[in-house]
Amino acid sequence: MIDSECTVLHITDCHLFEDTTVVKNGVNPFASLRAVLTAACDTKTPDVVVASGDIAHDPVPETYRAFNDMIRSFHEGPFMVTPGNHDIWNSMQPVFELQPVEFSSWTVVPLDTHVEGQVSGEVSYETILWLQQCLEHVNGHVIVVGHHPLVDIGVAWLDAHQVRNATDVLSVLQMHQNVQAYICGHVHLESYKQHHRLKLWTTPSTCWQFASDIDTFALSPLAPGWRWLELHLDGMIDTRVERLSMSQLAGIS
Repeated sequence: MIDSECTVLHITDCHLFEDTTVVKNGVNPFASLRAVLTAACDTKTPDVVVASGDIAHDPVPETYRAFNDMIRSFHEGPFMVTPGNHDIWNSMQPVFELQPVEFSSWTVVPLDTHVEGQVSGEVSYETILWLQQCLEHVNGHVIVVGHHPLVDIGVAWLDAHQVRNATDVLSVLQMHQNVQAYICGHVHLESYKQHHRLKLWTTPSTCWQFASDIDTFALSPLAPGWRWLELHLDGMIDTRVERLSMSQLAGIS
């Protein structure tokens, strides 16, 4: 196998409360996130950590600072955060910025799909122009990271919340042959789709999970999870989802 140039740890939908003791849907989101980071980083050292939105359930600066501090206790390297529908960008801005992360033959590009006060996603005209200009100046392979899916994943109530102008975004991504994949969260479950040559992955939440076999809202008993992506020099991507084991679930509720 060709050696990977970059190992990406993708986490999403952490739903952190300002009060770190709050339990929702049987899960303490702070404890669950810490368990996920411990389990992931015990097995592999990521080159970059990517968090694709819904970082906060209480979107106040204190929550985002606590999140940043927790990540930095595990990982000192490049770290990218994109906002989700539960996030408020004005509260995030003092802590995070939306900037690409570059390696010698790969660039990870953030895409803001959130519209504050709305569950569904949309990418503004200005952001689409920024994306297009960014992709025109990138050398090598690209992964784009957003919060909302760009295509149906096959769960009706979740598919209603995807990016409303996804056709415009997909058109830009398809225009650039070096864009290999789009990864996101929002749906609290694992999925893989392909749009022409573009690969699209969603990643489980670091807290509670949604059921994938019913078209209305339902929780899943699956454990919190994360995604590894190994980015290879030739543009290939190896990826897998991992979840907390039964023993690792202790203490997250």
